[in-house]
Amino acid sequence: MDAPEKAQPHSEKNDNINNLIDKYKQIIQTDPKNLEILSNLGACYASLNKFKEASEIFNKILEQNPKNLDALNNLGVIYTQTGRFEEAISKLEIAVKLKPDIAKLWSNLSETYRRSGNYHKANICRMRVIQLTEKK
Repeated sequence: MDAPEKAQPHSEKNDNINNLIDKYKQIIQTDPKNLEILSNLGACYASLNKFKEASEIFNKILEQNPKNLDALNNLGVIYTQTGRFEEAISKLEIAVKLKPDIAKLWSNLSETYRRSGNYHKANICRMRVIQLTEKK
């Protein structure tokens, strides 16, 4: 496959995400406190690696609802991806305390600890992921 063929699906994906962003922004204009739409908008920005915009949205969600798991988790992942490990750990630890039975949250916390160099805590979190997934 040559380069233009490889680039096309990525470009189409970005176009679709940008269309979603436009739609979500329109909805937010009429319903600015719709946390689900705000979260979807933040996820769209994050998928385009627009981490600043995504972080602003997830922080806005947390101002309205400090226990919003999606916002805590997504901010944790963004902070991990951008090397802000202490902030990521802070958000993800809150999330796992709020919902200790969600393997995805423990997995994200484990990855953050691993990337930050704290392999002991990463392994503890990974063991929790295994425990949770074996229950199913």
